[in-house]
Amino acid sequence: MTAQADISPHELPPLSTKPSARDAAEGVVRVGTRTVLRFAREGDGDAFIAMLSRSREHLAPWMPRTARGGEPGFATRFKRMLRPHADDGHRLRLLACARDDGRIIGVVSLGGISQWPNLDCHTGYWLGAGETGHGLMRDAVAALIDHAFEERALHRVAANILPANRRSIALVRALGFTREGVLRGLLEIDGAWRDHECWSLLSTEWRGGKLDRSADAPRASATATRASRAAKPTRRAR
Repeated sequence: MTAQADISPHELPPLSTKPSARDAAEGVVRVGTRTVLRFAREGDGDAFIAMLSRSREHLAPWMPRTARGGEPGFATRFKRMLRPHADDGHRLRLLACARDDGRIIGVVSLGGISQWPNLDCHTGYWLGAGETGHGLMRDAVAALIDHAFEERALHRVAANILPANRRSIALVRALGFTREGVLRGLLEIDGAWRDHECWSLLSTEWRGGKLDRSADAPRASATATRASRAAKPTRRAR
């Protein structure tokens, strides 16, 4: 059974923008309302490893051991965040950083990126310990989806989530994802094969179909336009 979330015009996903040419040259991929998505740099190693170290218990219920890492696996995991490993055509791995002070708060990714006629992928995301409850990951994932639909021209983004991860399910609901069903025994976590709920979002549904800024999208309704202006100054799509 599917379960589609309705997005109120007053609760639209956060808007994001493309980076300036200068920021793009420095590895910035998307600029959210409260976060910045960018490629990791060599100088990020210590901060990234420190974030993983303090987040091990925080992430343990939701991630496989190989994803959580451990010494010396932290360093190996960081290397995978660097180009070209972070963007090989099939996977995109980005640091999510706070706009206010630039600190690394987590990671967002697109995996299994397929070309036409599928044009789909799945998203992954995690937030470091101490960063939850402030809307930062919602902002970062919204920016990632903007990138997937606008720059990557993908049609479908899926998120596979443990049923017990109510915070993550609430996040994708708030972004308009639809629950498709359950994938049995998808990942081994803490010694057991865990079922995951599959949620998905289509490019034609993004922002409830009201604020899709792709070139062939219908014009936004007056209600949605007012809501977007309240969130951020209006900008026209290319």
